Amino acid sequence: MQTPSMASSYLAEDYSEPYPGEINREGLKLRRKEQALLLDKSSTRVYQNPIELIQDRQDDPMDFDGDTVRFGEEGLLDSFQSEQLLTALKSLIPWRKGPFSYYGVDIDSEWQSHLKWNRVLPWLPDLKNKKICDIGCNNEYYMYRMLSQEPWFVLGIDPMVRYYFHHLLNRKFYRDPKLHFDLLGVDDMNLFPGFFDVVFLMGIIYHRRNPVQTLNLINASMRSGGTLILESSGIPGDDPYCLFPDGRYMKAPGYWFLPTASALKNMLSRTGFHKIEMFENFKLDVNEQRQTDWAIYESLEHFLDADDPGKTVEGYPAPVRIYIRAEKR
Repeated sequence: MQTPSMASSYLAEDYSEPYPGEINREGLKLRRKEQALLLDKSSTRVYQNPIELIQDRQDDPMDFDGDTVRFGEEGLLDSFQSEQLLTALKSLIPWRKGPFSYYGVDIDSEWQSHLKWNRVLPWLPDLKNKKICDIGCNNEYYMYRMLSQEPWFVLGIDPMVRYYFHHLLNRKFYRDPKLHFDLLGVDDMNLFPGFFDVVFLMGIIYHRRNPVQTLNLINASMRSGGTLILESSGIPGDDPYCLFPDGRYMKAPGYWFLPTASALKNMLSRTGFHKIEMFENFKLDVNEQRQTDWAIYESLEHFLDADDPGKTVEGYPAPVRIYIRAEKR
């Protein structure tokens, strides 16, 4: 019997079925068919082949309540299974978010994401029975941290194919009917009109060419009174302005604008949000984002001026991280 293609397996997971009239199911179906084509490219084999060799182990212990998202425990796998797991984990390098632990293999990710989660946690609404979207969910770290609050539905979206394979790996060890992943981006939020109670937009908006349009799309995807948790890279200053880099910022071309906190608050106000509260605004340091054996490429330390860490290598102000909670009017 022929093994189903990766694309067909992806399309078989229809999380929208219970929500007729709430989700644009026809539009979503068409969009997912487009994205499914990415999964049958030969370049995905580097992830697919090692992950397919991992056996399902749904009854092993897990822990999602601590700083580290833990699947299984050390000693539960034999040496051959351990080697297969290590190969699959290494195929997914670089690990951007974490920390994770898989059967005693500790993943020291680039971002110490538990620090971010612990800042956000006191500002979250009650997530019980809520419908939630994590935009740019990456390897699902925050989605697993949400589970202790018993949400009804959690959708993580990220158009990068590698993160779909993170999702498949995680499901080898724990399948939760509340957790879903899709190869979608911010521009697809119009498929969920008035649907979400809570939206997380963390580390995304400054990579968007049109941040106002992005916030409008997110607002339209939320129910009235819903909560947005927004975290952004920005620049220091009290006035409402943005830095628009010439070419690159921190060596990357994908930074389109770096706002001050007041500029970000004004954008939210003008795109249909209110009760806007900034709860963090601080200079990012290399204890939170850094190069590791599991994130082998350049990181924050390489992006800052070696003689003046208050500036980037291009001479721009070094980034601050701004955290805001807002509600849809």
